[in-house]
Amino acid sequence: MTARRRNCDVLIVGGGPVGGLLACLLARGGLDVVLAERGAPSPRGGDTRGYALAAGTVRVFDDVGYWQTLAPEAEPILEVHVSREGGFGSVVMDAASQGVPALGQVVPAARISAMLADALSATGVERLDQTGLEILEAAGDERREVVLAGPDGRHRLAARLVVAADGTGSETRAAAGIEVQRRRYAADALVFDVRSTRPHRGRAFERFTPEGPLALLPQPGGRLNVVWVAPTEICDERAAQSDSERIAGLQARVGWRLGRLHAAGPVARFPLELVRARRLYDHRLVLVGNAAHGLHPVAGQGLNLSLRDVAVLAGRLLSARDPGAPETLAAYAQARTGDIDRVATVTDFLARGLPVGERFAPRALRMGMLLLDRIGPLRQLWAEQAMGLQPLPRRILRGLPAVPRASGATPAATGRRGEGL
Repeated sequence: MTARRRNCDVLIVGGGPVGGLLACLLARGGLDVVLAERGAPSPRGGDTRGYALAAGTVRVFDDVGYWQTLAPEAEPILEVHVSREGGFGSVVMDAASQGVPALGQVVPAARISAMLADALSATGVERLDQTGLEILEAAGDERREVVLAGPDGRHRLAARLVVAADGTGSETRAAAGIEVQRRRYAADALVFDVRSTRPHRGRAFERFTPEGPLALLPQPGGRLNVVWVAPTEICDERAAQSDSERIAGLQARVGWRLGRLHAAGPVARFPLELVRARRLYDHRLVLVGNAAHGLHPVAGQGLNLSLRDVAVLAGRLLSARDPGAPETLAAYAQARTGDIDRVATVTDFLARGLPVGERFAPRALRMGMLLLDRIGPLRQLWAEQAMGLQPLPRRILRGLPAVPRASGATPAATGRRGEGL
């Protein structure tokens, strides 16, 4: 039984950081937004991960007025050390030489989730939790109809635009018939926190090993987040080890520059794959974030790339008469394709070029690291790309109405509210 019928400007399917931030920005800009999330709300403080936000991503959060809420719990990345195990060639990039206060910031995932939950409430976004896509109808001239199923029944929404922000396994993308290029890497990532006897002083470490990349990211409170990529069978062994055995193996890989390492939390495991949508939009439907591209975690570019999607898409939609018009979605796709291609190509090369057995790629990586270390302009270009300082619609984002302060407050701008069908 259908619980109700409703019109809206934008329906966003997927309530993670990508869908949540986009919903807040569009609602503040006056659009009537519905956000559907298949999962239940996460308990506050339950997620121990940290998100490494590039400088460009921090700039976006600052432009739209949310960074001041996140800053008190952020840990600045002041240096990045990139090295290769068993060979010469290393690169050190520091904030001072780039003329920025920090190369990026690590923010607890739980803090970002809490901030977005408060912001969604304050901007008046209607949120449907534990609600997923059931039917995606063919697009009409002005709207696309969607049937959602949740604990309170079925909802039929007619949206001027449907946004797929529901991750690499996007049901919305599949329902639209958009094909994907998918490559499963022969590796998984183990993710966990450690503490060190020496302070990390805002340093991040990326070490390329014969098994795959190994990263340590500075976290608030003196912790470091470890992302350890290795073939699946090696991950099987490490996941079954005791904390002391696993940390001993990690210590042997990273050395003693941080002193002795100690386990500081549970271990999570993630399968790794490359996912690329063949196209970024359909009739009155657009892909954003991991629904459009899922990347290997090497270099920590995945979320930053996704949040650049959000910034560009928000800029396009807020300046358009019709958010679902074909020319609006085509302009978004054209603006994002180059950035997505570059990041996907580099991360895929690094992911596939390092395991034992490859010949050319490790030599190319070593030579590339030597060139980056010795040629200043090349290192500067690499740093700007890593910091995510690509052009974004900052004027439009900074022009949004002020962030509502009271939970449940109405949006600062008068929106085009949806009428019942």
